[in-house]
Amino acid sequence: MAVNKFMELFQVYELAHGQYRVNKKEADGKMSGRAVTVSEPVTEKNFKEHLNGGEYILGIIPLLMDNSCYFGVIDVDIRGEAKLNETLESLEKKIRELPLVLCRSKSGGAHLYMFCNPSIPAIDMVSKLNEFAAQLGYGGSEIFPKQISRANDRDRGNWINICYHNGDKTERYAIHKGKKLNVEDFIKLAEKKRTTYEKLEKLEFNLVDNFSDGPPCLQHIMTMGFPEGSRNSSLFNVGVYYRKKNPDDWQEDLMKFNYENLDEPLPSSEVNGLIKSVSRKDYAYTCKQAPICNYCEKSKCMKRSYGVGGFGGGLALEVDAITKYETENRQSVRWYIEMQGERIEVTTPQLLDQRQLQKICVEKLNKCPSTMPAQRWEKRINELLQSVEVVIDPDDASPQGQFEKVLDSFLTGKVQARQRDEIMNSKPWHDSEEGRVYFRSEDLFIYLDARRFKYPSQHQVWSWLRSLGGDRKTFRIKSKPVKVWSVPEPEFFDEEDALDIPSEVTEDF
Repeated sequence: MAVNKFMELFQVYELAHGQYRVNKKEADGKMSGRAVTVSEPVTEKNFKEHLNGGEYILGIIPLLMDNSCYFGVIDVDIRGEAKLNETLESLEKKIRELPLVLCRSKSGGAHLYMFCNPSIPAIDMVSKLNEFAAQLGYGGSEIFPKQISRANDRDRGNWINICYHNGDKTERYAIHKGKKLNVEDFIKLAEKKRTTYEKLEKLEFNLVDNFSDGPPCLQHIMTMGFPEGSRNSSLFNVGVYYRKKNPDDWQEDLMKFNYENLDEPLPSSEVNGLIKSVSRKDYAYTCKQAPICNYCEKSKCMKRSYGVGGFGGGLALEVDAITKYETENRQSVRWYIEMQGERIEVTTPQLLDQRQLQKICVEKLNKCPSTMPAQRWEKRINELLQSVEVVIDPDDASPQGQFEKVLDSFLTGKVQARQRDEIMNSKPWHDSEEGRVYFRSEDLFIYLDARRFKYPSQHQVWSWLRSLGGDRKTFRIKSKPVKVWSVPEPEFFDEEDALDIPSEVTEDF
């Protein structure tokens, strides 16, 4: 019964799941191991093995095929220097009035789960979880689902390791009112806190009107009060906002804000120093620095007039995350990037070239972000590659593997030639004596295009055919030479449907 209720909470993507096999615990407390994405639906057996402490931790993909989800997660790291006084227990007190359940993560941090029934659009789930994270002072935390839609049919999305591996003996347990919960009590709490779309819509945080057209982080800080020791850095970002909004008189606005809104205003000399810094040509919000990084809502900020993506300037070309798909033999590699709130498939050359990514932003996102110095770009890409999520594709997921699937469909479909002459009617013909299938290349390309199969070039398709034992010949049909390809007959082809029609071969070419 517990398994069924557990599965009901974690209703997930229908076509794939993750498996994480732990190797060892690192010095910093984090667990290291091997993560593998399996292109199979998650089953009741998978959940049972997970709860019974099986050989791997179950990873599930929250994003369903219809771009909705039954649950989402805020991945909180409470071990950083800025959070030394934070504990799992103190964080749990902060969330008691929110539809969140705190579970200890494998690294000793926290996963804040939000469960819904029925499912809600992923875009709303992600937006609300980002709001919660910013309100709790953990803005910029990793959010699951990581994307609100898939880039294409080959994209599976990212998965997260779920709680209660090894059941009641787990180190990844829920905490409520200072107590460690067993599986049964966790399920009860999750069901009690499970919310709906309508309830989430009504759940709003009362933020001050100041900066409502600028970065949400400044709204949060203004509402809660400036954190101790943050006056200088906070005021710098306020200055950036005023310069974007009022380029002519922003210095006066900043001076006025300092005296009217800070309990202990900065001396005029310090404010003048900040004005000098903001006046520089490359001024921009310090999004990765405390305190504003703790209250970040990037997706919302990008939509605001004087946020990081507004017409006030400052929209930079930035890749937020990278996922790598590769076959076991690394014959095929493809990349998915998170950029400007969207998930996009790119090639290796595109990933390394800012200009190509800029073009993609224009075509897919209707935005033209500015590029950055090459050295800074390379540093950013290297940082992302250090923590890149690698998804192992089966060999048939490579371009050639996908081509072979479409080719088999073309060769064994309902429209088959009953005699050799029907090749001229765009039908493949099976020669049962030779055990080969004959067809015109132009008919194959029409079939590929109709199924929107993207191939690099016709020469690449011919190369794939040759690797499959393909051969080229010339038939004489109705006294005319007809160039055809042939490949070995698929193993699963029903030979009873093939007719023995004599062939007249003239020469190879």
